[in-house]
Amino acid sequence: MTDERAFALDRYIAATDRAIADGAALEELLAVFAPDAVVRIGPAPVRGSAALREMYGRLVASHAESRHFCTTTMLPDGRERTEWVCAARMADGSLVTMAGVEHAIVDADGRIVDLHNEFSRPPG
Repeated sequence: MTDERAFALDRYIAATDRAIADGAALEELLAVFAPDAVVRIGPAPVRGSAALREMYGRLVASHAESRHFCTTTMLPDGRERTEWVCAARMADGSLVTMAGVEHAIVDADGRIVDLHNEFSRPPG
C-alpha cells in the first residue's frame, strides 16, 4: 500500500504504528529512509540501512501496540517538524506514554536523510 501523505514525518510515524501492529510492515517503515540516513533518537546517532533495520527491529519487538498523534509543518529552511505524542503497550504488557519534537531533512525522493528527535516526555 502506498501512503500519499505530503510529509515524510507523517509517513514515518504512521509506518511505525503499522510495523508495531504487524512486524511484516517493518520494510514499509525502513523505506521512508534514504539508504545512508542518520537517525538521532537515543544517545548515539544510527546511520545506514543495516543499523536502522537493527534499531527499528528492536523497537518493533519491544512493543505490542502503539498509537501516535502528531502535527507536522514545513519550516522556512525546508526541514519538516512534527510535535508528537504516543501511548503504547509494551511486549511485557506494561503501558507507556511519551512525547517529543522531531525534525527531518528530506531528499528529492521524499525520503528522510536526517531525523532528530527530542523527547519532551521520555518513555515511561
